[in-house]
Amino acid sequence: MRSRLFALALVGSAACVGDAPPEPTGTIDDGTAGAGLHETGDTTSDTGEGANMYARVCASGTVTKGIDVSYYQGSINWTSVANAGIKFAFIRVSDGTGFHDPKFTSYWAGAANAGIIRGAYQFFRPAQSVSGQANLLISALGGHYTPGDLPPVLDVEDAGGESAATVASKIRQWVDQVKGTLGVDPIIYTGKYFWRDQVGGPTSFVTNALWIAQYTSLCPDLPSPWSRWTFWQNTETGSVAGISGQMDLDQFNGTLADLQAFANGSAMPPPPPPTTCNSATLDKDVDEGVCVQAASDAKWYECSAGMWVAKSSSAGCAQAYGWCQSATLGASEPPRTCVQAASDHVWYQCDGTGWASPVANGAGPAGTCSSMHAL
Repeated sequence: MRSRLFALALVGSAACVGDAPPEPTGTIDDGTAGAGLHETGDTTSDTGEGANMYARVCASGTVTKGIDVSYYQGSINWTSVANAGIKFAFIRVSDGTGFHDPKFTSYWAGAANAGIIRGAYQFFRPAQSVSGQANLLISALGGHYTPGDLPPVLDVEDAGGESAATVASKIRQWVDQVKGTLGVDPIIYTGKYFWRDQVGGPTSFVTNALWIAQYTSLCPDLPSPWSRWTFWQNTETGSVAGISGQMDLDQFNGTLADLQAFANGSAMPPPPPPTTCNSATLDKDVDEGVCVQAASDAKWYECSAGMWVAKSSSAGCAQAYGWCQSATLGASEPPRTCVQAASDHVWYQCDGTGWASPVANGAGPAGTCSSMHAL
């Protein structure tokens, strides 16, 4: 969702989209879902192996297609959108208290008239009045929740200069106020690293459905404490008949019947916990209970319920892959390192349990060499 800074006019190409209304004067924030995240899920700038090991969770089976929109999409032909196979749409109510989306009312009615299941989202500004933001969303929905609509969404991707603990506390305030008035658990929209680093990874929201933002061709990498995603924003450069230009595309983790049940108050069934974890060090998935000594920080991590948990050693692991001591280099090297031995000039690769051969064309028994050290 995009953040924009306005003075007298919108800066950038979005000003030309459809029949978007004139911009208000003054300086305002205008954030839409995903603008502050840009999380691909394919790489990370973190140096710790715990961050480089992914908790990827694929769909349980069939997925259902949807979109999320704001006034940036301009004029929408909702009948064409429905005919394109879109079954649900999240529609922005506002950016905090400062900017009410001028298209919300018309989009809200248009989606319903086209038979598209609709849901409202609000771009959350922790530095603004939490109660004011919650009241604005509640008012936009007529002061009540209508069965058949999706639960309201809190779009969490801005910290507003607040500490992680403060952001988490204000999210809790918003969630409790909205649930207390509407009687339904809100959905949380966020990205893995934003939730972990800027919100502190609180576990108390695990019962709120997760809408994960991550643009990747792989399955999404989830933040703790969630082990299942309900919605996934998987691209910001999609296209749909009836809407001009590029836009966000989403998936629901289930069938259309599941989506309809969810929109009528049924809880999604908990998934079985993932039984594998992806290791960047080994460049492969490993099973539950396997431990890996990370290439990035030499620390031990254990695959537990699809996520990596830090350990002090490899004790108690079902299987362990650690660094190998190299006499040639006079140092320990992480798994997949390839070394040409001083003793016999033969190439060996650390496979996590010892030195193995043969090595040829940059690969050995443990796969592609992560680094190569020749004599």
